[in-house]
Amino acid sequence: KCVKSPASLATYALGLSSPLLSNTMEGFAFTKSNVYSGDESKTESTGSIKRRLIKDERPDLMFSLQSARFPFACVGSYTDCISDSQSGELPNAMTIHATLLRPQSKGSVRIRCANAFNSPLIFHNYLSDSVDMKHMIAAIKRARKIVQSSAFDDVRGKEVLPGPSVQTDEEIEDYIRKSSCHFFGTLVGTCKMGAADDENAVVDCQLRVRKVGRLRVVDASVIPAPVSGFNHATVAAIAEKAADLIKEEYKLI
Repeated sequence: KCVKSPASLATYALGLSSPLLSNTMEGFAFTKSNVYSGDESKTESTGSIKRRLIKDERPDLMFSLQSARFPFACVGSYTDCISDSQSGELPNAMTIHATLLRPQSKGSVRIRCANAFNSPLIFHNYLSDSVDMKHMIAAIKRARKIVQSSAFDDVRGKEVLPGPSVQTDEEIEDYIRKSSCHFFGTLVGTCKMGAADDENAVVDCQLRVRKVGRLRVVDASVIPAPVSGFNHATVAAIAEKAADLIKEEYKLI
């Protein structure tokens, strides 16, 4: 309603403060979850999982503050939540999104058949690694603490999601598995770059697809492992390098 008001339109036209001047994403924070994680290996005799503790100072969680109840924080059908947002059915609220920056879970994208017009087989495998769920549970608890800080005293209302009745780790896990978007802008590696002896690598160090002539891949999919932040800057750097590689190949530089 405020976006459609004459006052909002007037202040926007004058370049003054207005809801129309915000993309609703008001801030981001990068931090550590302090949850135990490490490399995984299975023993042949018992099938149990051993993890080697890794000391890593990089952030593994991102919190983004949005001055709206947005479909990133929905339960059930994402399409239904988009429809509710467009029709104005969502409540007047703010959202703190918790994003796992470096998930341990690994999915895959595979070619369905030789016909290039057929859609690929995509397996996300979200939260298939138990450590990822532990990180997300810790993130929800951290987000709640942030909202309860004095900085939000003037704007804090009743919690909509997960809701005050969701308190135990099991209840939080159930909410997480039913909700959407825990890997906002952080997924990479479906066309991994790697050395010549890496059988999982799709492209070489020149970004050329192996065994396919005159084809390069230049996007986030070539990044071998997730970075501790947004991929924008990394992809821009890859694109700049790819441009130089192509110009060098055709002797333009």
